[in-house]
Amino acid sequence: MLAYTIKRLLGAIPTIFILLTLTFLLVHLAPGSPLDTERPMPAEIRANLEAKYHLDEPLIQQYGRYLLNIAQLDFGASYQYKDTSVNDLIATGFPVSLAVGGFSLLFALLLGVPLGMLAAVRQNKLADYGAMGLSLAGISIPNFVLGPLMILAFAVYNDWLPAGGLGGWQNYVMPVLALGTMYLAYVTRLMRASTIEVLRSPFIRTARAKGLSEWRVFFVHVLPAAMLPVVSFLGPGAAAILTGSVVVEQIFGIPGLGRFFVTAALNRDYTLVLGITLFYGIIIIFFNLLVDVLYGWLDPRVTY
Repeated sequence: MLAYTIKRLLGAIPTIFILLTLTFLLVHLAPGSPLDTERPMPAEIRANLEAKYHLDEPLIQQYGRYLLNIAQLDFGASYQYKDTSVNDLIATGFPVSLAVGGFSLLFALLLGVPLGMLAAVRQNKLADYGAMGLSLAGISIPNFVLGPLMILAFAVYNDWLPAGGLGGWQNYVMPVLALGTMYLAYVTRLMRASTIEVLRSPFIRTARAKGLSEWRVFFVHVLPAAMLPVVSFLGPGAAAILTGSVVVEQIFGIPGLGRFFVTAALNRDYTLVLGITLFYGIIIIFFNLLVDVLYGWLDPRVTY
């Protein structure tokens, strides 16, 4: 497993390099400049700023300079947030995004796994129809629709929860629900289908024939095998929750990494867009590797 992990990490280097190169070219080829403002800037001042940020150099030279900075784990200075480095902005925004995304994923797992198991055990009965109906609604309603609806229902009309910002635990309730509802629906459907398949497997009939109690059969034999598709979903799902928090953070005014990314894209903040994109790419690779290792731990049949 150690050799497999090392190979995966080494194989991730070309992927990160390609991601960084494509993002660098796209942000520099997009119309506009980080120095564009609503009021015209004097030519002398613009020339000095371009020289300060090396924007007057050829593109290949800027790319080489950026690679050297990345090799030193320096993402550069932000154009939009004065006197602030991209490293500092990531260190500030990522814990917020991680908290929202982590609670959303936990909400999806804690509710989706038992709900899917209940639907499988009560297949084609009222509990099954109710769970599948809720999961269908969760998949069908996007978070940019669910978020404003919850603000109207719980903040504007009833004043039960704060409409946005950060403070106490109440500020996390609506963002977590808006972000985690879709993934709750996916986990429920995956868990239902997987549990039904495992319950029909020969080794479950063998365990029952040995006289094991139904609780032991379910939690010792059925649950670990049924969790495998959910574990496979956790890698891309966790990465999607973190990157998908861009919309939710914008709706609820949360100062996370997603909101920084939107602001950077609108203001052509090259270094911040590049830094956040590279950071998210590394996170996605890490989660996919972690899920593959967990998959082998849960299923002894998997070899590396």
